[in-house]
Amino acid sequence: MIDHAARLVRRDGADALTMRALAQEAGCSLGMLYKIFDSREALVLAVVDRQFRDLTASLEEIVARAGTGTVAENLGRFAEVLLSPAAEVIKLAAGVPVQERGFHDSAMGSGFVDALPTTVTRYIAAEKRLDRIGARVDEHAIGFLVTGAVHNLLVSGEAYPRPSLSEVRELLGALAELLVDGS
Repeated sequence: MIDHAARLVRRDGADALTMRALAQEAGCSLGMLYKIFDSREALVLAVVDRQFRDLTASLEEIVARAGTGTVAENLGRFAEVLLSPAAEVIKLAAGVPVQERGFHDSAMGSGFVDALPTTVTRYIAAEKRLDRIGARVDEHAIGFLVTGAVHNLLVSGEAYPRPSLSEVRELLGALAELLVDGS
């Protein structure tokens, strides 16, 4: 059911996730859904919890990619993960008072809260150990700036200037060139 719900949100948006729409998407009765989830809020939290876990695993994969591909590709993958439809699903529960506690618990329990601010820092440090990034590069500064910029795009409203994912990749590619040169 969670997969069906996530697919529905990705395709039709967060407001489309109703118990009735999910029953139709999954090809089951509305009554069966209420046996699994006692409310839409419980359903949303289950979907969000899964998405946090998937995003955390994707962030860990980025750190593990050190030494493979290019630095630009790997930094681009970070942006792709955070700006993906999976991350959009998490917005379902953000700021909804009745769900706030469950949202926080899912974010903490999945490891996402720990992984988000450290992924780029750990990735850059690993690339430095492999001599693919200059030794003088401050991984903490780069991690903070890249994470903050991408996170800002994730949480900012539509009024904020929003480069496309390909434009974000280009910007991160320009940064990667500097990192590889050690400047």
